[in-house]
Amino acid sequence: MSNALALCQRQDEPTIFEGAATSDPVAVEPLTGSLAKAISFFAETPHARFRFVTKFTDIDSLLPLEHRGKTEIRFSINCQEMISSFERGVPPLKMRLAASGKAARAGYPVGFLIGPIFAFPLWREEYDQMLQQLRENLPQGAYTFELISHRFTLRARESICQIYPDNKLPLETQERSFKYGQFGYGKYVYPKAVLQEFEDFFREKIAHYFPASQILYFV
Repeated sequence: MSNALALCQRQDEPTIFEGAATSDPVAVEPLTGSLAKAISFFAETPHARFRFVTKFTDIDSLLPLEHRGKTEIRFSINCQEMISSFERGVPPLKMRLAASGKAARAGYPVGFLIGPIFAFPLWREEYDQMLQQLRENLPQGAYTFELISHRFTLRARESICQIYPDNKLPLETQERSFKYGQFGYGKYVYPKAVLQEFEDFFREKIAHYFPASQILYFV
């Protein structure tokens, strides 16, 4: 009875389906057309929403679709310094920001996943410039932001160092704090003071550049 009551109470609330939990669907969209099909499907489906996140920019085929505002396109972005250093084989920041502007002007709900956020000597200036450039590419509107600080597990560090022995990722455990996760294993995260600096900075800047927008979470 309690389960039935719960379903009745939320029957008018939309269920959100994630289309990019383990991969980037935009990279293969010219081959599969799967996103176009999903967007058209959810446009006609009551009480359902669709969303996906991408680092890629080949979204022109999605722009003329009848989406009815039921698909949110989220762009994974970082400051250009970090993209140049650690994100190979994907479009630069400028192209991602231009694509986000296209999606917004086509009426799609648009969001941004900023991460991983790194601490480095000029991080404030670099991330502020990133947000300024984002503001210049977007029409006025309400956007969502997800903020993720850099963290790593020992297993991930071992794999990265084996595959990329000359990598320059900051993976020194002595400079991090250890935090247990919900699945029984722990990650090395930035110390609390650094995380608080990150959160304060991004909340202030996003409120300044995008006053109608919402920060969904900071981790």
